[in-house]
Amino acid sequence: MSHKFNPERAERLVSPERYQEIKPDILLQRLGVPPGKTILDLGCGNGFFTFPAAMGMGEEGMVIAADVSEQMLLLLNRRMPPDNVQVLQVEEVKLDIEDQSVDAVVGIALYHEFKAPLENLAEIKRVLKAEGKVMFMDWDPKADQERGPAKDHRIASAKAIQNLEASGFSIDVQENYVEDIWLLIAHLSS
Repeated sequence: MSHKFNPERAERLVSPERYQEIKPDILLQRLGVPPGKTILDLGCGNGFFTFPAAMGMGEEGMVIAADVSEQMLLLLNRRMPPDNVQVLQVEEVKLDIEDQSVDAVVGIALYHEFKAPLENLAEIKRVLKAEGKVMFMDWDPKADQERGPAKDHRIASAKAIQNLEASGFSIDVQENYVEDIWLLIAHLSS
């Protein structure tokens, strides 16, 4: 069974209700990456976080909107991303991005889709600059709400923290962002 999001339900990802609940502009502030930097929006889908991040990074900055799904990237392109967005189709683990070229990596509702989280994190680490940060948000398997992926497809934040720390990251923020979604922000340990 696939853990990947069904593109036929893509409109839900950019609904006003989702923007109201997740508040990508607030997430961008919490991430603390100033304008002029480069953010990799990994698993960008149809651009829920890409567009607010592009505004936040300004003309001098860049957002790399990366996804494995050609269909989702087509939907993103139909929304006419601004000039500071580079749309990139990637493989499951291999990112066609230069070493140490990205200031931050953001993955929203993505972590549970990783087939080999430690390999994914090693690749993320490769593309991050020395002071690089990561932000992951994902579905809490202990939550009572019945939305999002099936509970047995979800990953507990404790497991994600364990993987991040094993991959050389230090956790800065660990919280339940909304009732059924956890948030982690971490930086590369020196």
